[in-house]
This record gives sequence, C-alpha cells and structure tokens, in this order.
Amino acid sequence: MPFLFFLFLLLLFFPYLFLPVVAFLLIGFLFLLPYAFIFHSLYNIITIPSQLLKIATDKRVRKNHSLEHATINVLEQRYGRTLRIGGLAYSDGFSISGLDLPPPYEVLDAAREALYRMKNGESQLAIHPRCGTSMAGANFIFSVVFILILVLYHHLSIINILIAFLVSNMLAIPFGRVLQKFFTTYPDVRDLIIEDIEGRGFDYGFPFPNIFNPNRTYYVRTDFNSGQFKLLL
Repeated sequence: MPFLFFLFLLLLFFPYLFLPVVAFLLIGFLFLLPYAFIFHSLYNIITIPSQLLKIATDKRVRKNHSLEHATINVLEQRYGRTLRIGGLAYSDGFSISGLDLPPPYEVLDAAREALYRMKNGESQLAIHPRCGTSMAGANFIFSVVFILILVLYHHLSIINILIAFLVSNMLAIPFGRVLQKFFTTYPDVRDLIIEDIEGRGFDYGFPFPNIFNPNRTYYVRTDFNSGQFKLLL
C-alpha cells in the first residue's frame, strides 16, 4: 500500500518520469498487435464454421431462432424504433434480454403474434439485421480476407488491415442474411407451440425491475406439436 501511494505521488508531481515506461508499453503493444490479429483470425476460421454447423444441423434450434427474431421484429414494429435487446435460441425455446426489454406480457404477446404471422406466410420475420450470425459472418470474412492478404503479400501493414476491414463490412450484411436464411433459421414453424414465459433475472424483491435489474432475461418456452394429443395429469 505505501508503495502504491508513493507511485501515485510520483505520477502526480513528476509525470514525465513515466514517459519511458509508457513508450515501452506502446512499442510492445504495436509489436504484438500483428500477431494478435493473426491468432484471432486463425481462431475465427476454425471455430465460426463449427459453431454455425452445430446450429444448422439442429432444426429445433433453427425454428426457435426464427421465432426469436420474429418476436424482436414485432416488438420493434410496435415501438417504432430499434430496441436494445437480443436473444439466444435453444432446442426448447429462446431467451430475450436487454436494456429496452418490455414487460413479460408484451414479450409473450409479441411472440404469439410473431408465430401467428409466420404460420401465415410472413417468413421474412425470421431474419434480423442485428443477429449474431451476421456478426459472426463479418468476423469470418475479415479473418479470411486478412489471412489471404497476409499469404499473398507476405507482410502485414495498416493498409492490409484496412482492406480486410472494408471488405468484411461491405459483405457482412448480405453474407449474414444468407447465413441466417439457409443455416441458422428455419421459418417453417407450423409445428411450433408457445407454452409459457418465465423470468430469469433477479429484482431482489424490488418492484422496479427496470431500475434495479435492467439486464433481466425472459425465457419463452416452446414445444413441437407431433400431431398427437398430450395426456395432462
């Protein structure tokens, strides 16, 4: 503790003494930055396709993913603006959370409307521009372009990074929509049933969840109608 106090006094009264340390750290950061880009790009090229393939091979997750997007689209249509909310799809439902998350009865009503509209042909509701698939697609494109430039030019420069960044941004939206349409969503939800909604946040007993727990989460539980009647006990 006394040592930290001593450093604080030095920084306060003699800041120029720390300039060599700052310069050393900055040079080290710039030296390691290219290697960090290379490692991150190789990691994305390996992991992102496997993650997308895992979703693509699970039709239940894809259908719930479609309903999650549709629910958010319906909510944003009702409010007339972009909401700071997002979701995750699972085999038995989907979760929605965020700072602008409406009350649970509104989320459930929007999910039911979204399901009804999708069953009646509005398959475009399954696509959302801010989907994590689009972000993953942009990261994948950037990583591929970055590695290709590195292989072709045998050196790394700021220009190469900017080119990879610009190309990935130009292709991110269309590529993300293609990934959503053919790999991570499945708009044919005629056999999907909404069962219930439950809260997964903590409000600590206070009646003001928006203030005390702005990042609360709701989970919309779904099931699939197999065409057979269920026996309720």
